[in-house]
Amino acid sequence: MNNLDWTGIKLFLAVAQAGSLSAAARQVGVSQPTLTRAIQQLEEVTRLNLFRRTTQGVQITEAGLSLLETAQHMAEAAERFDRQVSGMAQDLEGEVRISVNEIVGIYLLPAALAEFRRAHPAVQLEVVISNRASSLSKREADIALRMFRPEQPDLVARRLPDLALGFYAHHDYVRQYGEPASVEDLRHHTIIGFDQDMDFIDGAARQGYQFARSDFPLRTDHMLMQIHLARAGAGIVATHCDLAVHWPELQHIMRWVPLPSLEFWVVCHRDVQSNSRIRVLMNFLCQWFAEQPYRQALV
Repeated sequence: MNNLDWTGIKLFLAVAQAGSLSAAARQVGVSQPTLTRAIQQLEEVTRLNLFRRTTQGVQITEAGLSLLETAQHMAEAAERFDRQVSGMAQDLEGEVRISVNEIVGIYLLPAALAEFRRAHPAVQLEVVISNRASSLSKREADIALRMFRPEQPDLVARRLPDLALGFYAHHDYVRQYGEPASVEDLRHHTIIGFDQDMDFIDGAARQGYQFARSDFPLRTDHMLMQIHLARAGAGIVATHCDLAVHWPELQHIMRWVPLPSLEFWVVCHRDVQSNSRIRVLMNFLCQWFAEQPYRQALV
């Protein structure tokens, strides 16, 4: 048992969670033969059969299940160790990984990062564009710009100015089909909505409006695609007011609908908040977006 190491346990956990060797190998970034050898070595050291090979992949054994929770705790401890090591770094050089959604990442963030890099050229920036909230606990990102208030107690969040939303359509669309005058009237129009993402439908329900996925004849979870569809005259989209003003073909419609503004937050894990480059970048982003988030939007 003295030959037991964390790498083998980490790979065991990956296989248990993925349910197959090939999927686990892709997730952890190793070849399948390397992963297979690591699992075999772990089984030799522990003298336990951890997985059964099946035609569908692998199935964890009772012995494997008994070790799974401990392996998960070890993974969480390793992640915390990594965060704390990162949090102790005091040099203004190295990497910072930022997670942001499509709209902010494409239109609002580039000018801010260009200015930051001019002031701190030794800091390397990695940007993850995703509408899914990255896990700061698992170090998928060091800093996240989010459209909702984080609820996890281990996150440090600072609020930025809210972002106003409105409904927009191409002038030609409005001339041809008119402007919806009520919610029932809106159901006869082409509303551009989300495909798998339920945020819009859930948000409408909170405002007292009931919609189903079928009420959106055009659906995509790609927010930039939604905007470009509206700019092409395909239908009505809900988007950022201070971005839409840059596209003269779009007309602000349905002002009778009280769309709530998006909350805007910059967030990091508490274990890394003392890291100098993360702290400096968070302070910079707070200052940059405090005055006017769209002041140098790239449209």
